[in-house]
Amino acid sequence: MHTWWPALPPRSRALVAGALALFLVLLAASGWWALRSDPAVLFTDLRPQDAAAFGTELEKLKVPYTVADGGTTLLVDRSQVHAVRLKLMGRELPLHGTVGLELFNSTDFGMTEFAQKVNFQRALQGELTRTILSFAEIRDARVHLVLPEQGLFRQNVARAKAAVTLAVRGGHALRAEQVSGIQRLVAAAVPGLAPHEVTIVDTQGVPLSRPPEGDGDAGSAGTRLDLKRETESYLARKAGAVLDQALGPGQALASVDVSLNMDQVRVTTEDVLPAGDGKGAGATGVLVRERESARDNAGADPRGTEARSLRGSSMQRDVEYQAGRRVEQVVSQPGAIRRLHVVAVVRDKLEPQTQEHLQRVLAAAVGALPERGDVVVVQGMRAAPAVEVPQVVPTPAAPALPRSTPGDPGWPLAGVLLVVLGVIAVLLLRRAARMARVQPLTEPQRRAALQRLQVWMHEAEPAAAAMARPPGEVQ
Repeated sequence: MHTWWPALPPRSRALVAGALALFLVLLAASGWWALRSDPAVLFTDLRPQDAAAFGTELEKLKVPYTVADGGTTLLVDRSQVHAVRLKLMGRELPLHGTVGLELFNSTDFGMTEFAQKVNFQRALQGELTRTILSFAEIRDARVHLVLPEQGLFRQNVARAKAAVTLAVRGGHALRAEQVSGIQRLVAAAVPGLAPHEVTIVDTQGVPLSRPPEGDGDAGSAGTRLDLKRETESYLARKAGAVLDQALGPGQALASVDVSLNMDQVRVTTEDVLPAGDGKGAGATGVLVRERESARDNAGADPRGTEARSLRGSSMQRDVEYQAGRRVEQVVSQPGAIRRLHVVAVVRDKLEPQTQEHLQRVLAAAVGALPERGDVVVVQGMRAAPAVEVPQVVPTPAAPALPRSTPGDPGWPLAGVLLVVLGVIAVLLLRRAARMARVQPLTEPQRRAALQRLQVWMHEAEPAAAAMARPPGEVQ
């Protein structure tokens, strides 16, 4: 190294130094790429309280982790994801701010009866919260229970109640039957709780559960509006299906407006049923009870001096009849259709006869009655020319670079690259060594070489001139 490095020209030194620096940089980059950790998602969509609880447990386990998505996602090394997840799930962490029946795993003999009741209520609320969170549409939930006190010498008149707050995931919505199912679930888990006593609201305070029938509060208006909307949607779907089958898909549009009778009517009818006497006579009613009594009469004859006994008898018959009675009570539930308006718009003009036939078909499909005042209108209109909207072709996103793991084929390629770089570096070093072994020419050797070069050039001039002369020219 001390002999050939000073003998190298500056250009060769720079070339060797650059090749060595490039080799070291590539070697360091390959080592970092091979030994770097590949993070994977441990838990996502976490609340700050849950993320803090998981972070504390990961620090106790001495597992390095990173936080992403504003503190809602925890990342650990890909090789440790499943093992760490199982360890955390086995520690019974109070997720979502709730605790379940594991609260009674440790028994405290000094706990009062009131504290035991409070813990039971907390555990019951936590178990219900976990059950509701198992639904795919629910992102967060909270359950509050109001349990009346049970007294030995006091009759309890209060009723159990429950309040549930739900946060729905983005792009999802709870159906009416799902809300009713949650009400039944909570009512079945709490003793003495009726389903209509469970109030369900969303995070905006909008009630999702319907009030019980006959409730006259403000929620009843929402129930009536929901019933009207459901009825109109159902009839509009039926009318649209008929139009699609008759005219083709997308050729007509149907709209339905329904007026509902929301009054609850109770009708009581009382009739008297006559009963005949079996002899062809008029109605005498129904024989309920019959009683006969006989009595003997004894007394003295006032016309004779000698007392004489007179004997006689009397009979009394009591018959009780009751007329038959029939009581019929009819309760009409609210929601009956009072009036129906159906409007159908067709793209093309229709003939009067075709329009009339289509009106009859729609009236029969939605159950419109002329005597009730229902109206069915079918109108044909010329469709406006469609405006061509230029389609914007989305630019395909650049594919993400795959991350290599010890089992991926990228590792052999990295090894081959390192070997090639090593061979190139060795060749460059050998070339530099050969250049260093060449001794510089002395002054006599340089002059002799210059003289031989001049002689060679003098001998080559006639041959070059002959080759440059034209073919027909003679010297």
